[in-house]
Amino acid sequence: MSLTGSTSMIRLADGTPAFRKALTGAPEGFFAFEATGLQAMRDLGARVPKVYEVTDDHLLLELIDTAESPRSDREVETAFGQELARLHVAGQRAAAPGQQFGALDGVSHWFLGAARINLNPAPTLYESLVRNRILPLTQQAVSQGLLSGEAVELAQALRPHHLGPEEPPTVVHGDLWAGNRMIDATGANWLIDPSCHWGHREQDIAMMHLFGGFGPAVLHGYEQIFPLPAGWKERIPAFQLVPLLVHVLLFGSGYAASTMRALHATVQERS
Repeated sequence: MSLTGSTSMIRLADGTPAFRKALTGAPEGFFAFEATGLQAMRDLGARVPKVYEVTDDHLLLELIDTAESPRSDREVETAFGQELARLHVAGQRAAAPGQQFGALDGVSHWFLGAARINLNPAPTLYESLVRNRILPLTQQAVSQGLLSGEAVELAQALRPHHLGPEEPPTVVHGDLWAGNRMIDATGANWLIDPSCHWGHREQDIAMMHLFGGFGPAVLHGYEQIFPLPAGWKERIPAFQLVPLLVHVLLFGSGYAASTMRALHATVQERS
């Protein structure tokens, strides 16, 4: 299933500039899912574009003025880390007693590209991340000949302790690579294109480390507000497994070696 869409800049009836994302034949609820995530982050204090309109095949958003964006510097990077930490703090505080991990709005699954992601609510991070996502995605990749059978054995060996100490769920961006963070003309940071759900904050931290693009001041700013628990660096491979597996499924075996390294690093070095 192709999820290639189009983007354009338009003006609303009142002349307001807007950013339009369109996808003909989008899966049911495709843009509603993104709009829900943007609103959830906005409600928690994050700087995100306003949603002007959402339909089955398009989304109209506030246009972010990046025409003359300044280069990211230490101050901007530190501010971004602090803002992300505040989002995670606010998400934990907003979680209801007994809040489960998974979808914000009760949907059973979502797509990252063409990869189906299980977001059924689960009482523990392990069930949500490993049983509902990592293991099925690994099995899918193996069945398509993209990973060796050893990958399933390693995924089946994952245990709750590989994910670190228990924390309440928070609202995570869910796809926080550098392209989904923008800096406007004033130097303010914005979050875009989320795949929000109730998750673990180290998911966002790990995703930021996967492809780079964030300076060390981001982490410094983050830990000023919400220090990470001991061992978070060693857990990065575990929390990178879902995006790595998605890349294997979408783009082929070129990501297989990175995925296998992450599985080995998680299971064998942290057993």
